[in-house]
Amino acid sequence: MFKNLEFFVVEAFTSFRRSGLMSMITVGIITISLTIFGFFLLLVLNTGNIIGEISAKMDVSVYIQKNLSDSEIAAFRSQLVSLPGVEKVTFVPKNEAWRDFKEKFAARFSLDDVVEDNPLPNTFSLEIRSTDLVEKTARMAKQVDGVDDVRYSGSYLENTKILVDAMRIGGFIFVLLLTFATLLIVVNTIRLTVLARETEISIMRLVGATNSFIRGPFIIEGILIGVLGGAFAILILKFSYDAIAARILSALPFLPVVVDKKQLSTIYIMVSALGMFLGMLGGYISVSKLLKEK
Repeated sequence: MFKNLEFFVVEAFTSFRRSGLMSMITVGIITISLTIFGFFLLLVLNTGNIIGEISAKMDVSVYIQKNLSDSEIAAFRSQLVSLPGVEKVTFVPKNEAWRDFKEKFAARFSLDDVVEDNPLPNTFSLEIRSTDLVEKTARMAKQVDGVDDVRYSGSYLENTKILVDAMRIGGFIFVLLLTFATLLIVVNTIRLTVLARETEISIMRLVGATNSFIRGPFIIEGILIGVLGGAFAILILKFSYDAIAARILSALPFLPVVVDKKQLSTIYIMVSALGMFLGMLGGYISVSKLLKEK
């Protein structure tokens, strides 16, 4: 068994070297395809993470009218607490909200140079028990006397989910077509080697070589092409994604960009596995037609 494997590996490397430029072009195409596939997975992972973060922090912001007295604000709070679906009510004074807002963007620019007066209103933040109750609670909050405006992320979240689902479906179809095209290229590349060795394969069959023995070197060659393509794709993904994620986090630190090494490693393993699978399948298909004809 091990002697056969050694023979397969030696033959595969020899065939890869003989094909030269064609083999490297195929590796390059697989690299591009797997890189696109990897970025698609990273996009899906990040959008899912962002939507999950928004859903977990779903709340309603109630902006109250200016010049309300402390007693009026206290009465206002009592009305909000009594609304169905409200789990917690937090009062955010406008001065505190303005200070937090300025601190968040202090590293980029000074808002005091642009805005003289605090434009933010006093706000009540409502935590809702269930995302299903957000819209209903927001409508009821608007009817309370003293409300200036009500904002919530429910409709935005639903539109975002629809957009993300459309992106996922479209991306999946695109990646599927790209994977199929890549498989055809791998098959045709290895088939050139198969055709060049057609006489040798015929002799091997005459002396009793089994189909699996004949397929062996071509399958290993396909795996070699897939592994190289996967390795290059992972390098491109890692360095590109790390740079992009660092830049996004420096500009928008509140975005929950995925930086967890375990999650990213899973993506890279999937990319590598797809490369190996495409190479192995391409090697198998490339020689199967000739063996059937024989």
